Amino acid sequence: MKIRYGIHTVLMTLLLSRKWYNQLFQTLMQRRAKGAFYRDETYQTDNGMEKYICTYYCDMGVVLYLYKQKKHKNKTNRNTPCFMQFRVNPLTLIRGYYSPTEVFQAKKEQTIQLEAGMNQLLKELELDKTFEELKLSRVDCCLDWFPKNQACCDELLRIVRRSPYTRSYREMKFPNNDPRHKQKNEHSWRIQCKTVTLTVYDKAFQLLEEELIEEPTDPMLRIEVSRSSASFKRGLSDEVKGSNCKILKTIMDESETTIAKYLKSVNTGARYVKYEHCLNLIDSEVKNVHTRGHMKQFAEKLSKCKSYAQAVENSGLSESQIKTVRGQFRKFGISPITLRNNAEVEKLHFPGMKW
Repeated sequence: MKIRYGIHTVLMTLLLSRKWYNQLFQTLMQRRAKGAFYRDETYQTDNGMEKYICTYYCDMGVVLYLYKQKKHKNKTNRNTPCFMQFRVNPLTLIRGYYSPTEVFQAKKEQTIQLEAGMNQLLKELELDKTFEELKLSRVDCCLDWFPKNQACCDELLRIVRRSPYTRSYREMKFPNNDPRHKQKNEHSWRIQCKTVTLTVYDKAFQLLEEELIEEPTDPMLRIEVSRSSASFKRGLSDEVKGSNCKILKTIMDESETTIAKYLKSVNTGARYVKYEHCLNLIDSEVKNVHTRGHMKQFAEKLSKCKSYAQAVENSGLSESQIKTVRGQFRKFGISPITLRNNAEVEKLHFPGMKW
């Protein structure tokens, strides 16, 4: 089983004075005729911020966002400073072209090239700043899994949708006004809290869906952990915090541990076996008739329901009974979330997780 770690996207922020904002705005207005600079009409905030998007540099792997607050007539209200953000695909910026199945790995030569590329862009935008003066606001590190067949991807996505997660997270789905929302939700799963987003999705499907490739590629599942600066800077030394290059290097070095940590939070450390195999194991190994019944009941609900919370509710088991049941499954080293009996794979475990 081949796996690979990397950094997919970074988001960097720069505060702007009104003067700088207006100069930059006029520069980007020149791209408007090509449809590459426009206002985001869907962006709404309580403090009256306006957001503009510039896609002129997409071929370089960079999208620009400009934010400005409308002036308050009431002078007692405090105005939010203008700022801009750079959403960067580092590998595209380095290479000059998009490579959909590869990721940035923050090697020394790569970080030098990234810094040079960003400095060149800042110069072109006539911003008297450097890469190291930008604030890293978000970093998306990922694990790419290349299974032997598409069935493994499909089963793993089915499993993760039934996995438990803490109450601080909420599940995010594609909205119903998206004409392809059913297909997209079927091939992805995302939970989010204030500082972290965990996404598991079929990368091969996404590339075809967005027409980034013309022909189907080999099966590929991506597990992505997107963290804000409040999350990834926690625990870093002052020396590392003072350098964007060092921060990216540290995040890359710790990506395996980081992703395993968040996968563990959704209880993905056990093996996943077929439903029939699970029931047979319960019948042969569990002597207590009540515990045996509760375990089979819980496994049945998880196989039929679309989420862990729904399965718990429909099982009719108390909190203490659920705790006992989960403890028994851990004892056997398997998950109560099972593969379908007709699945083309006999057993699975999450890539990057030890069991």
